[in-house]
Amino acid sequence: MGAAPWTGPIGYAETEDGEVFPTLNDAAGRGLEHLGLDGGEARKALIGARNLAASPAIDHAALKAKGLTDHEIGRIDAALATAPDLPSAFTVDVLGEGFLRDVVGIQAEAIADPEFDTLAALGFSPEEIDAAEAHALGQGSLADLDEAGVFAEAGELEVSALLSMTAALEAVCEAPGAAPLTLPWDAEGAHATRLQSAAAREGLRAAAIRRQKMPANFILDVPAEAAPPRRLDSLPQSNAPERVIIEKIVERDRTRQKLPDRRKGYIQKAAVGGHKVYLHTGEYDDGALGEIFIDMHKEGAAFRSLMNNFAIAISIGLQYGVPLDEFVEAFCYTRFEPAGRVEGNDSIKSATSILDYIFRELAVSYLDRDDLSNADPDEFTADGLGAGQGEGISPESAAKYISKGFSRGAAAPDNLVFLPFGAKKDEPPPVAGDFANDGSIRSEADDA
Repeated sequence: MGAAPWTGPIGYAETEDGEVFPTLNDAAGRGLEHLGLDGGEARKALIGARNLAASPAIDHAALKAKGLTDHEIGRIDAALATAPDLPSAFTVDVLGEGFLRDVVGIQAEAIADPEFDTLAALGFSPEEIDAAEAHALGQGSLADLDEAGVFAEAGELEVSALLSMTAALEAVCEAPGAAPLTLPWDAEGAHATRLQSAAAREGLRAAAIRRQKMPANFILDVPAEAAPPRRLDSLPQSNAPERVIIEKIVERDRTRQKLPDRRKGYIQKAAVGGHKVYLHTGEYDDGALGEIFIDMHKEGAAFRSLMNNFAIAISIGLQYGVPLDEFVEAFCYTRFEPAGRVEGNDSIKSATSILDYIFRELAVSYLDRDDLSNADPDEFTADGLGAGQGEGISPESAAKYISKGFSRGAAAPDNLVFLPFGAKKDEPPPVAGDFANDGSIRSEADDA
């Protein structure tokens, strides 16, 4: 059976818990002893000290000056036993996010960045990081200990000489020996192909090509991406697409429209199922309903308070722009006691509840919803005063329908009367020529 292939001076060992760490190859150790070289110095040059106790750049004292305690430094030295590079021993998992944020003072956003570098955040330069990494993890070479040039790196030898020496070793060992070929860190794939071709020409059965590490201070120069040309600028003005104006509806918060301090309205007294109800209304200057008040007598204090607060809620909704139609649709025909016959209202003769009566009354008075009244809507003209008695016209004083207190007597003199017409709602209104000079309706007899 042939000898095992040569894998270089660095070997790997595994602990009982599965951790793999680099070590000095037994054959390399015996060879160094035969040459009279210090095995400890060789081990330090190849795999490093695996701690930062005597590091020339980043030692324990420098770490303590940055705020690290003995506990964190011990965790770093323990991580260096198996770390592939120095930054791997300074990760957030090793030091702890809370320690970096609360003790060192690094912002949480910087710690969450996938490219976060603890050593750079602590203020160490790339040169200091490279020197500390060479001390802790070694250089993988014995060139610094080789005064006679016996252990020169593969990159410092002629490739042909290195391949010839490896081929001679294969013949002696009767086993393939992987020639250690070094590839510059910035070399392209063609360079690696040429090394493989040279090894094949020497008759080698294996070659180990390793690329050098990239410098820590290397900055990739990425050219700025040119802005794409604007197509509209290159088109003739006649071929340019027409601009489309898009209208966007922006809803603003509703504001409360309060009633004037001096307002008009009316008071309607009625009895629903024998229970007296007083309905007070308040109007805006344009006649729109803005508030209501509900007063009831001989009822419990709780029921009266509930109706008063209900009226306040309806008034606030009206002043914030809720249409009266919505309240009418919501509360008409609700059923609860008191209910039954309605007395004192010429439009509503029965109701299923107090709320049913109130909102049917408001619908008839402010929305012209005669379909919600119990009386015959044909008996009422547009002014709501009735058709009069017989064919005659019965003028009524305006003071009966206009609040003297609101108008303070200015709008309701004693000689001002309402003159209702007897025309039904479905009949066409009289034309201008149908009126006499005194304001009455001209008849056919007058024309004769």
